[in-house]
Amino acid sequence: MRTPLLFTASVFTLAGLAASGCVRHDRYDQAKTATHSLQEQLVSAQSNRANAVNALASRDRQLAQAEANLDALQEQYNLLAGELDAIDAQNNNLLTTVTDIELGPLPIETQQEFAALAASYPDDMWFDAESGMIRFGSDFTFSSGRATLRQGASELMSRVAKILNSSYASHFEIIVLGHTDNVQPKSSAQRYPTNWELSTARAVSVAKGLSSNGVDPARFEIAGYGEYRPIVPNKNNGTKENRRVEIYLRPMTESIAWGSSTETPDASESSSTTDAVVIEYKEPMK
Repeated sequence: MRTPLLFTASVFTLAGLAASGCVRHDRYDQAKTATHSLQEQLVSAQSNRANAVNALASRDRQLAQAEANLDALQEQYNLLAGELDAIDAQNNNLLTTVTDIELGPLPIETQQEFAALAASYPDDMWFDAESGMIRFGSDFTFSSGRATLRQGASELMSRVAKILNSSYASHFEIIVLGHTDNVQPKSSAQRYPTNWELSTARAVSVAKGLSSNGVDPARFEIAGYGEYRPIVPNKNNGTKENRRVEIYLRPMTESIAWGSSTETPDASESSSTTDAVVIEYKEPMK
């Protein structure tokens, strides 16, 4: 009976050893798998770290390049700012020079104001900076054969007077010259026997219009040239361009009663009947 029992015990012993061996083998496989996974994670982490280091190095290089670019841009900015300051200084010097130079007979401020005003009346007022001449079309300023300012012209005289009374222009004498074409309206022939009278009356009306707006009457000298100083050839049926009143400004130190000449004309010139009727306009005593 001992033999079967011994055999049975041996079988159980071998079975236990086999089971124990299987358990250790499974744990080994699990540990091996875990180790392999950890090794893969370690390799991945090392790779990520290397990528991060490379990226950081790349960003450091980019930052260094950006700082270098910024320094270069700052240097360019400083250079351009210096050039701009130099240009501004030159412009200021030029502006001062231009302001000091009279572009024509009038101060630059007066020229600018008259030019702006003429631009507001493109068909009725003209300004020539070179000669300092302001021209009004008579068809806008007066009705045919008449010497009374129209309403629109009266408003314009108010604006002209404001410029003439400015500090820039107040020291100028004012020549007012009346002109007509070669047609004399029959309706006004009795009142104005010739175009000399009509052109002079119109010049007087312009002077009065300016005087009524505060311009000192002592500054005026007035002339009427009739049809004898056209700016374009006269036509038989009238010429609009020649019907005009002109204003010239001259410094008060100059004699301006005889046009552009600063000399008093001799007797033969003053007795001419084909030039102009020249008068000085002064406000009547009240």
